[in-house]
Amino acid sequence: MSIKKNLGNRIREIRISRSLTQEMLAEKINMSAKSLSQIELGNNFVSAETLEEICIALDIPPSVLFDFKYADVTNENSLDDIIKRLKNNPNLLKTVYKIVMALDY
Repeated sequence: MSIKKNLGNRIREIRISRSLTQEMLAEKINMSAKSLSQIELGNNFVSAETLEEICIALDIPPSVLFDFKYADVTNENSLDDIIKRLKNNPNLLKTVYKIVMALDY
């Protein structure tokens, strides 16, 4: 995986762990949500200034963004990550609820 994709994945992972939407983080770093999306997708790379703003907004040192060890692990999400994503997406939460209820019977 390319550095741009790894960095984008890492930014998204940390953003979600902080319960921030793309719009919320984009506002904190004075960037459009669309531009942030392109960074998280690995389509665009960040400038040093933007990287610094992201680190300040997420309250992390830059080294954390470049800790790509997680990419070598399986793509399984932890339950905590899944719960955080569900909290930010009510429609997905409803769908998961329906599936769980259907399995209960």
